[in-house]
Amino acid sequence: MNLRLISIFIMIFFITGCAPTGIVGIPTSIADRRTAGVQLEDESIELKALYEINQIQGEMHTNVLSYNKNVYILGEVSSEELKTQIEEKISSIKEIKSITNELLVGKNSTIKSRAKDVAITTNVKALLVKDEKKSNLSALHVKVITERQIVYLFGLLNTNEAAEAEKISKRAKGIISVKSFFEIDDSLKNN
Repeated sequence: MNLRLISIFIMIFFITGCAPTGIVGIPTSIADRRTAGVQLEDESIELKALYEINQIQGEMHTNVLSYNKNVYILGEVSSEELKTQIEEKISSIKEIKSITNELLVGKNSTIKSRAKDVAITTNVKALLVKDEKKSNLSALHVKVITERQIVYLFGLLNTNEAAEAEKISKRAKGIISVKSFFEIDDSLKNN
């Protein structure tokens, strides 16, 4: 089975999944600060982006995240031309506000490296949940992705929440660095 197709199935599994909220079975989409309409648009943008990437030939490993219609491209590509081509293809999607291209030109990460990334993401999420009460930050408001042991953080947070999320994430074992792409809105209350 095609690795990209497997990635799509995994993404759909996580999109429809539930996260711990103190009440079993509450989907994370209810706790999301984005409107339901924006959440659906973000999912649509991600699927369109994956479709566009699948039309491109070349050696690559990519992840695409759309958060509040801002698109983040992560992973590895074999050439600068391929990196540019992917960004150009994705930029044709009309709903997008901005694109941040974090693709690394180089060899694709190994399965072992990707497994380490999954473990780091799980560790960061666990730390966010563990520290919820003392940090006044809901782990459900922070999206975490790890690529090449670099932790990427996304969300719609106030300034204090963003600082707490970064501080907590930096405690995770095995990370190289933390990159935050939060949208700051200080009118938002903690939790």
